[in-house]
Amino acid sequence: MLLRWVAATVTLAACGGARSGGATSAASSDPAPQRADRRPACITPPDDGSKITHATVDGTKVAYCVGSDRECFALDTATGKLERLGGPPKPAGASNARVETTNPDLKVCSFGSCTSLTPKVLPNASTIVGAANPDGTFAVFLLGDAKAGRGYAEVWDVATTKKTATFRYARGEFRCGEVAVLEDTIFVSASMCDQPAARGGLYTLRGRKVANVGGKDFGTWGGAFARVDGPVWAFLEENGNQLVIQDVVTGKVKKTIDTSLLFKDGGAAMGNPGESAIVRLADGRLAIVAGAPASGSVATVEVETGAVTVMPVPRCGQ
Repeated sequence: MLLRWVAATVTLAACGGARSGGATSAASSDPAPQRADRRPACITPPDDGSKITHATVDGTKVAYCVGSDRECFALDTATGKLERLGGPPKPAGASNARVETTNPDLKVCSFGSCTSLTPKVLPNASTIVGAANPDGTFAVFLLGDAKAGRGYAEVWDVATTKKTATFRYARGEFRCGEVAVLEDTIFVSASMCDQPAARGGLYTLRGRKVANVGGKDFGTWGGAFARVDGPVWAFLEENGNQLVIQDVVTGKVKKTIDTSLLFKDGGAAMGNPGESAIVRLADGRLAIVAGAPASGSVATVEVETGAVTVMPVPRCGQ
């Protein structure tokens, strides 16, 4: 949203669940999808890209939109049945905390209460990207001139409105950041600013770097990730063709899973960068929703065995 007083863009990423291409999602038994649409349950890949948004879970169903809030679907991973929705699915299991701007104020809100950090954060900012931990006790802001390589992160204790840590996150040409807070670990995805490529880093709330996400050259453009269990999270490579299972507290990569099979039906070994999404199903499996060229197809992943099962979706006109 645009904070006109300082011409700043704030990216919201308060994360207790999973962020999928810019949307927060998590497994839940609460009803997630909107009402069904009577149009045929088939997908026409958009001409301008197939970014998956609003990805969420309702039992065995994965609900999502493809390239537009008017093209939304729910796929039952138990039966393979695709259903067209009348609108974006309702988020399930969202975090209690969020970073909020109401011009000209910058706030961290949780459980109906908001704390303003405007006078302390904004005087040093022209562009702000912010996120809060699930209970809203800490907030992280990416500040500075990122494109010039002078971007840095500040960690704030919301209750005391005091800054507790500062660290730099740029990695060479990867300078422009997006941020999420995975319980007590900060995830910064640093991009090439004007190009769809990024590299991720994990940091403690004290600003100490834990590890690179997925290793040195693992792409994180689009910031698609989901919690597996405890401190273990799954990060989807920016092209959707690889999945890393990593402990965000120790930084240890526990497993790497090849998910390129998801795009085989589209005649490719990988997808467009930043278009695919990932969520965790109620039974513990992970579900990857593909962007182009396999727009809307879903792959389920057994974390323990690494088994990948692809469910192609019907294409309109075929």
